[in-house]
Amino acid sequence: MTTEQNIDMVTLTIDGKEVTVPKGTFVLHAAKQVGVEIPNFCQYPDLRPFGACRTCMVEIVTRRSTIDISCSAPVSEGMQVFTRSQKVLDAQRFAVESLLVDHPIDCPICDKSGECELQNHAYYTNVRVNNPLARPKMSWEYETLSESVMIKRDRCVLCGRCVRVCDELVGATALAWAERGFQSYIDGAFGQDLKDSPCVSCGLCIEVCPVGALLNTSYHDTARAWFLKRVQTICTFCGVGCNMELHVEEATGQIKRIIGKQDSGMNGEQLCARGFFGYEFVQGKDRLQTPLVRKDGELVESTWQEALALIAERLPQYRGDSFAGIAGAHNTNEENYLFNKFVRGVMGSNHIDHDAGVGQGVRQAGLRDVFGSDAPTNAFLDIFENARCVLILGSNLSATHPVFSYKLQAAIRRKGIKLIIAAPQALPLSQIADINLQYRAGAEADLLNGLAALVARRDLVARDYVGDRVDGIEEWIQTAQTYTPEGIAANTGVPVALLEQAAEIYATGGAGADGRLDNGLFPPSTIVYSAGLTLRDGGEEIEYGAAALALLTGNVGRSGAGVNPLKVANNGQGALDMGCVPFLLPGERPLENAEDRRALEQAWGLSDPLPSRPGLGLAAMLQAARAGRIRAMYIMGSNPAQAHGNPQIAREALANLEFLVVQDMFRTPTAEYADVVLPACSWAEKDGTYTSAERRIQRVNKALTNHGQSIPDWTILVHVLERMGFERLYTSSDQILAEIATVVPQYGGVDRRTLERPGTVITLRPGKVYRNPSIDEVKRVGAHWPTTENDPHGTPVLYADGFPGGKARLIPVPFRQGQIMGDGVYGGTVQVSLYHQGTGTMTSRCPTLVSLHENGAADSSPERGRGVGMLQSPNLKQSGYSTGQLTDI
Repeated sequence: MTTEQNIDMVTLTIDGKEVTVPKGTFVLHAAKQVGVEIPNFCQYPDLRPFGACRTCMVEIVTRRSTIDISCSAPVSEGMQVFTRSQKVLDAQRFAVESLLVDHPIDCPICDKSGECELQNHAYYTNVRVNNPLARPKMSWEYETLSESVMIKRDRCVLCGRCVRVCDELVGATALAWAERGFQSYIDGAFGQDLKDSPCVSCGLCIEVCPVGALLNTSYHDTARAWFLKRVQTICTFCGVGCNMELHVEEATGQIKRIIGKQDSGMNGEQLCARGFFGYEFVQGKDRLQTPLVRKDGELVESTWQEALALIAERLPQYRGDSFAGIAGAHNTNEENYLFNKFVRGVMGSNHIDHDAGVGQGVRQAGLRDVFGSDAPTNAFLDIFENARCVLILGSNLSATHPVFSYKLQAAIRRKGIKLIIAAPQALPLSQIADINLQYRAGAEADLLNGLAALVARRDLVARDYVGDRVDGIEEWIQTAQTYTPEGIAANTGVPVALLEQAAEIYATGGAGADGRLDNGLFPPSTIVYSAGLTLRDGGEEIEYGAAALALLTGNVGRSGAGVNPLKVANNGQGALDMGCVPFLLPGERPLENAEDRRALEQAWGLSDPLPSRPGLGLAAMLQAARAGRIRAMYIMGSNPAQAHGNPQIAREALANLEFLVVQDMFRTPTAEYADVVLPACSWAEKDGTYTSAERRIQRVNKALTNHGQSIPDWTILVHVLERMGFERLYTSSDQILAEIATVVPQYGGVDRRTLERPGTVITLRPGKVYRNPSIDEVKRVGAHWPTTENDPHGTPVLYADGFPGGKARLIPVPFRQGQIMGDGVYGGTVQVSLYHQGTGTMTSRCPTLVSLHENGAADSSPERGRGVGMLQSPNLKQSGYSTGQLTDI
């Protein structure tokens, strides 16, 4: 994040109120800081000033008085601004009356009624009933642009927000102006239907439309703004952790739409298609209404009393190694923490895991061996603000972590960040990359370890940094000598020239070999990839290579740098933090450490010691169940019968269990094998916290009443424990969070109050010209762990003060000519669909997403995947990329 160092401040007065703001701030933004609202249409916080609507005019007095548009007028020392003088009011009224010439007076039937900026500005500027500019109105009918977007063109005020956010913020360039003058209108670029364009159906164009011109097909004509309750919460899909507002109709208790929340989370106003349209599953007709119990071989509706009594009777028979638990990466931290406490503390088993992606559990080896943790090192905003080079490895982030990719492409284009894409085939972001490295499938470890070896060969190593903060350098250098440029090229399929060019750009942050900073380091570079990429045999060697490349160049523990494996699911990081893995206790503490076990036994009030031997991971659990060694399972919010890489093995394992309990929203394929199925609430029906892929802990807030007899997963576990004879310890999720704050060191000081209190950061936003930024204060809620009571907003950059073990340790990976690992993970990292996630338990029950998925809307194909208005990178062709359509899953 941008710091407050070297920021010049300017003092001015606005309507007699004195305000001091950073130099480069625009008058419109400065006015907001003193509570003065200036009407505007085309201005939007993350966009370059545009000056199309002219409604934001103010009177500015410096040496002389002028009327100027406040959205692009920078402040200056001693400036006087008047927003309500007669000259200003006349100018503003003229601008609004001009917009009303063709605008239909259909407010009672318009979706935007009650929140329309034109309505508000017409009132504010006191427009005349008999508009002197009136003429016969031009009229347009409703038109459907795609499965998700409709347009009513005669409502459009031609502010251009939709065109500009699509280009600048998303990079899709799917919308454009057509015709000129009075005939101008908004349309798909080159007259295309949006479904045939690079449109990624993120809904941002609908969200920013100040009038009712662009419409959400799911929301159209279903509700009105004044009947909607607004609840801020967190998205339930990927690991980006987008903040959002659920708009709930109070009369029906249904979600009617979702929008982003400006200046609240990492995403601001932006969402992806899953976030914007992926709520319909909550109201799905096949939601579980009551508990189900197996009788005479069939699952039949039952009562909570009967279901809980059966669980309390049967489960104690399987205490110890014959029992296993599978948690869910979409459950809250409170639910996963309590599940871990139940499996380990009550059932006495370390056989606990969660699906970390592609049907696999978390790997034990990897970054944890080098740094002490496998968590991403740098916050997203820190990367966007401070990185000078980004290396993306083997991951189609446009589909796995969409909003991250939208924000990244905007930062790349605005700040000149160098981008290296390394993948086995073309990706949407390949089109704006400085270098594209097409490697053979499965060659990630050779590529990263090879690039690190090339950095060492070219003497681009940060010697002082390595000497102070890294162990194992001599052994690593000795092994690295076996990596020759020709050998790396032969194993990876990447030409030597491209390898050397990529190594230099990454090592120097794009500044070149003579570009060292005063501290002896080069500008920062960062590595980003989907954590699912390493979920295979030998996957730890990929992370050893990533860590070596970063450590050798001094790119760990500093802003804009780091190694960032992004967890796939929305709470994949939280599930790991809560200890839902077989080899770690909560807080990533090693299970083998007797002192850590004793501390947890004391915190949990256990009379029996925790088992000390690491348990089985997800895949090994299923094999053990298939072989009869594990005889009972409890599965909460996971669907291994469908998610596992070999569904037949998973189903045989589940069928072989003597007793199976499943908690879920739906009767999934896994639930079909259960003896008891318990109906759980959706994310919109409960409180709690999620931890995103950037370690940001955020609040989930209840917006709906429970569906049928469903209850939150944590409440179900409390009832199970009560039936098994344990005292009821929790009556709210906040009480569980309070316990987490004392048990999990990284979450110290976290509570509802600190998570809901916004922290202010200084950031750069677009200025008058493309690369001239305006300095702004923005607010972000949540906290990056580790947190403490003294610093509840946490740590955006890990390891700035050193590593948990004192120093990081390089782990050498021997070069093996002609040997590369398997490529079975690409179905979860590269060949993925934006509109379908995981097993589809949620996305397949959202009609809009299903329609987009089945009708081939643009998501991950290079030729339709967000061309960002730029020419194809010249070395895309040089590096031999195929531009064929990727296969959805």
